[in-house]
Amino acid sequence: MTHVRNSRVFSWLSGILVTVLMVTGCGGKKKEKRETPSRKSHERVDSRPVPMHQPVPLWEDGRPRGKIDAAKADTEGYIVVDLGEEWTPYIFSSPPGAEPAAYRKTYLALAQGRFPDNHHGDRARKDEYLELYGIMPTLNLLHKRFVAMSKRQCINALDLEALRRFDGFIAYRQDRANKNVQRSFAALERRVGEIVRAAGAGTLEALNLETLSDVDRGHVAAYVKQAPKVEAIRATQARLQCEGYFEGLGRYLDGVLDWRTHEAIAKFERRHRAYGWGYIGKDTLEKLRTPSLELERQAVVRVLTERALHAAGVLEDGSTVMRHDGTRRTFRGADGKPHALRNLEAEIRDHIKRAFALDTPESTLAFFSRLGNIPTEKLVAVKGITLPEYYSKDMDFYAEIDRGDIWYDFPFDNQGLERPQPRHFRPSLTLYVKYNGQNIPLARYGTTVGGWRSDFENGHVMWRFKDSPVGPRVWQKIVAAPVWLPPESTPHKDLLQRSPKKGVKWEVDYDDMGPSYASAYGLVAAYHYKYQKRSDGSLTVGGDEGIRTHGSVDYMSVARRHSHGCHRLQNHLAVRLMSFILAHRAHTRIGQRRVALERDLEYDGEIYKLELREGGFEFQLNKPVYVNVTEGRIRGKAKKPIAHAIPKFDADAGVYVTPDGGAVQVSPTGKLTDIPFPIQDEGALDPNQEMLPQPYGPAPASSTPGPLPPPAASAPAHTPP
Repeated sequence: MTHVRNSRVFSWLSGILVTVLMVTGCGGKKKEKRETPSRKSHERVDSRPVPMHQPVPLWEDGRPRGKIDAAKADTEGYIVVDLGEEWTPYIFSSPPGAEPAAYRKTYLALAQGRFPDNHHGDRARKDEYLELYGIMPTLNLLHKRFVAMSKRQCINALDLEALRRFDGFIAYRQDRANKNVQRSFAALERRVGEIVRAAGAGTLEALNLETLSDVDRGHVAAYVKQAPKVEAIRATQARLQCEGYFEGLGRYLDGVLDWRTHEAIAKFERRHRAYGWGYIGKDTLEKLRTPSLELERQAVVRVLTERALHAAGVLEDGSTVMRHDGTRRTFRGADGKPHALRNLEAEIRDHIKRAFALDTPESTLAFFSRLGNIPTEKLVAVKGITLPEYYSKDMDFYAEIDRGDIWYDFPFDNQGLERPQPRHFRPSLTLYVKYNGQNIPLARYGTTVGGWRSDFENGHVMWRFKDSPVGPRVWQKIVAAPVWLPPESTPHKDLLQRSPKKGVKWEVDYDDMGPSYASAYGLVAAYHYKYQKRSDGSLTVGGDEGIRTHGSVDYMSVARRHSHGCHRLQNHLAVRLMSFILAHRAHTRIGQRRVALERDLEYDGEIYKLELREGGFEFQLNKPVYVNVTEGRIRGKAKKPIAHAIPKFDADAGVYVTPDGGAVQVSPTGKLTDIPFPIQDEGALDPNQEMLPQPYGPAPASSTPGPLPPPAASAPAHTPP
């Protein structure tokens, strides 16, 4: 390709030279009268444009309008976005001559809506919609979904008014209770209908309550109180039925949030990136109120904006724009003046919407029609943004992880009941850039820190506090599609999962080990290392404590729960953050790591063979990123982590039972006091489950999420060397 381009340039220049020679008469022998014309009269200006190294179409107002040179796009105020089917974030990219991550092939298949014939496909087929898990759908897949939804005639008849009126929260309850609720409300609904008809009112609103008996007024009052909730559930079920989310789930119970409705809502949430547990409330309720095709349009805008963010190499999403006191945050520029921080994600989203005319579902479908079937690579240009002056090819990053409110106290009392441990501030991670003597916060994300977790010790399940070590660390190694290698002490059952295959009860849980979007470390992990600074200013990096900043498939855990000490991020944010750091920090592609782990897992009378051969894809930063983990705000009586394990509460015995069969009481500071076994109480509660919910489980009252701590108004508490 280079040879062809150079040949064309040579022919072009030769033509100009011949023309110049003919005009000046350099080849003739006849001597003519000499003149001394101005230099300008001898110059020839070629009107043809300079050949482009890589011409790409420039999109404006929903259609291509001319071309620009992709090689000069960033210097001329444009962003080149790849709309192709083989786009991936940088961590899974395939530069010319470089080895890509082995997981790239799986990432692309899942992004395109294809399910491989292996455990990756089995898991993805169950989840179906993967955007919440960090796998961004391709444009061809979005187009296919958009068209399919537009062909569902029932969406035009959906009545969403009951959802717009409803402003509460509805959680899933066991189906036995739901059936009782359904029967009770059905009887109440019939009775109120009879009351309205008997009064000749026509509608409930027209009913004169003064003419009713006390009993009938009670029936009407009960109905008025319960009806908004039931109507919201019915409107939700009608929508989910129309849009196909009940397919494969069977019949649901009308007007109650039963298991099938709960599962259908969870699928709806995954498709439209709504953060919830499969309930009706908050983000999910907002999506349920939105017309079907509008949600499809929003998905297209989200995906294109994400690709443009990666292409432009920006991170600012507005999360650090405002100070805690409500004033706008600024930085001091090279001119000595204050400049407001910006929401670059919002700016790019606006440019994307204008360039491709994505303002309405109709205009978005028209955009797809102009694109046609999208190939593996399709580069286009859109109007870009002016980057802040603190941007450069090698930015001096610094990360701070604020642990928020920390409770070291043991979280259960001596009746096995959960002790209240309110957290006003949740943990957060803020990425700064050091510029002009300042630490400028670029983005702030909710994250997790360690807490009380179940731990397997000497054959017994115990409680143990899993701490997140405080103090300075560095990120030097970033691993795409990381793999968790389970220690020998891991119970074999914990490494197995139910098999979707007929006739097979269990299989090895490779999803949790990875590489997988569902792995323990998600799609990407940055390793925390201790370091020492030598006299010449260089660093000796070492001391891996097993702590990572990593993505997580359990996206709701970031808002509610503890980790085993690591700092979790939602998968798509972890991918965005680490790709951004690699885009602005010199690094080496170490490449694909190989592992050799074999283990026989014995459970339920069967042997299952665990074999891991593939590790993650490693990048190494030439200059590490300093990370400081703050102590946070220590709450409660215990002022440091409780080092010893604490037994689980035995509901049958009504006491904490030690591994040797003794009984103890546990103080908030973890002190164990031997006591005799009490008389058993059949009504004792059983807290021998994880104290915090699974992704779609109810949130305990004491875990109500508070705000993230604000980033420091000036320099962080710890300034790295």
